Amino acid sequence: MAAKRPIAGPPRRSTRPSLDLSMLVPDRKGPADPDPQVRTRASVRVGFVGAGLLFGFILLGVRAATLMLLADPRLEEKAQVQFEESIQIEGRRGDLLDRNGMVLATTVELKELHVDPSRLDPGMTRSLALALAAPLALEADHLEQRMAREGRRDVLLARDLTPAQAAAARAAVVAASSEDRSLRGVLWTRDVPRRFYPGREEGASLMGLVGHNGTGLAGLERSLDRQLRGEVFKYVLWRDRKGRRVTPDETDAGAGQTVVLTIDRRIQHIVEQALETTLVQTGAGKAYAVVIDVQTGEILALANRPTQNPNDTRLLDLELFKNHAAVDAFEPGSVFKPFVAAAALEEELVIPESMIDCEGGHWVVGNKTIHDDHPHGRVTVSEVIKYSSNIGAAKLAFLLGGERTLDYLKDFGFARMSGLNLPGETRGAMRSPGDIKPIELATTSYGHGVTANAVQLAAAIGTLGNGGVRMKPHLVKELRDESGDVLREIKPEVDRRVVSETVARQVVVMMESVTETGGTGTRARVDGFRVAGKTGTAWKHIDGGYSATARIGSFVGLIPADAPRLAIAVVVDTPTIGSSYGGIVAAPAFAEIGGAALRVLGVEGDPTLVAGVPGRPGAEGVAARFGSKLGSVESELARNAPTADPELQWQTDGSLRTPDLTGLSLRDALVTLQGAGLTVQTLGSGTVASQTPAPGQPIQAGEQVSVVLQ
Repeated sequence: MAAKRPIAGPPRRSTRPSLDLSMLVPDRKGPADPDPQVRTRASVRVGFVGAGLLFGFILLGVRAATLMLLADPRLEEKAQVQFEESIQIEGRRGDLLDRNGMVLATTVELKELHVDPSRLDPGMTRSLALALAAPLALEADHLEQRMAREGRRDVLLARDLTPAQAAAARAAVVAASSEDRSLRGVLWTRDVPRRFYPGREEGASLMGLVGHNGTGLAGLERSLDRQLRGEVFKYVLWRDRKGRRVTPDETDAGAGQTVVLTIDRRIQHIVEQALETTLVQTGAGKAYAVVIDVQTGEILALANRPTQNPNDTRLLDLELFKNHAAVDAFEPGSVFKPFVAAAALEEELVIPESMIDCEGGHWVVGNKTIHDDHPHGRVTVSEVIKYSSNIGAAKLAFLLGGERTLDYLKDFGFARMSGLNLPGETRGAMRSPGDIKPIELATTSYGHGVTANAVQLAAAIGTLGNGGVRMKPHLVKELRDESGDVLREIKPEVDRRVVSETVARQVVVMMESVTETGGTGTRARVDGFRVAGKTGTAWKHIDGGYSATARIGSFVGLIPADAPRLAIAVVVDTPTIGSSYGGIVAAPAFAEIGGAALRVLGVEGDPTLVAGVPGRPGAEGVAARFGSKLGSVESELARNAPTADPELQWQTDGSLRTPDLTGLSLRDALVTLQGAGLTVQTLGSGTVASQTPAPGQPIQAGEQVSVVLQ
């Protein structure tokens, strides 16, 4: 069948809307631009676009060249962290030894416990904290808080662990990891050097402290830090791309020097115990003492109480490490009088038998009045020292004049540095000769209006014991290397001659009378030895003025007096129980220190000087030491001995032991009872025939003693 042809007719119109492009082109108001102008404008536009693209490619090229060819500090630092590590190694800190080689301070390796918190989840953190709490003696909550630090790879959990503590911690982790194996490897220890003091509290203020960075913070650790610190060795540790070590093994840094001190640890222990007893018996705020070898100037002991154990670094109080014996400048009081007397004797202004009018206890100087605690009339220069007369000392100073008095005191070592180089050491204060007033010269003669420290007092009294030659006090005896070889030996050094040997001996004899019956320092006597000393009591300065109640009692002396070996200064600051006089609070500590120290040094006593009084402190020890040597001398003394000492004695319960006053004059009885606040009721005249309470009975400070004189 043939196809049908379309029927002719008009074309069909589409129903779709047509797109009129003319609608998109704005109507031109004028004729069209000519072709050359259009082409020019298009060329300019293409040029701008091409220039922009070219400039961008240039910037990219410069930046690429900068990154590839020039160094970038930030990238270089990151690379160095990956391949280089700066290592600093410090040598072991040197030891501190006493004169006999006993260790006073050393360095030990202790453990630090570290954890990697990034490997712990909350459940593991709690179980690990509970496991470590007991071995580390820390709270589990505290440990859990430290182990919960997100983003940290190394957190310190505990420091200064002993090997036993570290082993216990490891055992606890092993036990905990048996249940959770993921706990393994999250803990590790590091060996860290720490300073250790075998004597604990003893000598703590003298030894001082060392910080965690190995730097001395106080005491000898600070003043000798340059000698004690080891060498510092720095190097760069290189690693390859796999983190393997490239540089050779590290080199050990050299250790610090070992310092041998003049301190005798045995005597230091004696002094520490005596001061502790003194604090208990007197209720003082603090007490300190210095022991010096008279012939060499070597300091054998320097102690302060109260103190603290420097090994316990958790609760350290830096105030307890203050070296009061060298740092505290106080008014020494009457202990100055022997030095003024020595100056007057040296200038040949008086002799020991010269008479001094003490004005009955009251003497007007300018518009001020000087008082004596115990009034006297005319007494010898020796008795001025024995009875501790302020008026007598002032008159000796006036004979000398201001310039000579102060010059001699400076020669004895006052108002100048002692040379120990201890941190915070004070030189004391003294008025200048040009502007000193008469009343100021008078008060200076008996230790008021002038300040000194305990080291200066001990060195000055040692000058008299050394025949008038002052030795420079020193604490360091030797410096040794890590092999023990001596690098430097510090030998005794003479400072100057202050007075002649004859004058020095005369003053020592005067000071012996202080410890004899009627003197102010009878409690400083030591069985078997002659003792020379001087008591001192002064009001304490508080807030720029004198305190109405606080006093400082002191005692300085030489033992044995006939051949001085030791110079000892004892200071008791602010006693609150009983008396505050130096002869009561400080003299007993002197006796305890002096007697025990001489026994340590092997100095034999004289059996004829043993009192042999039953109940007297030290009598039994002396008898045991001398044994049969005492012979008939001791027997005779024992037969005629009274029932108690003719002096006040403290009991362990804080009460006083009533002395035996029988046979004493009224004046000597009053001197014996001075300072304890005891009131005395007398009946009759002459010497003491009886008393109440009876000798040896306990009595409290402030109570009354009745005596019958015949």
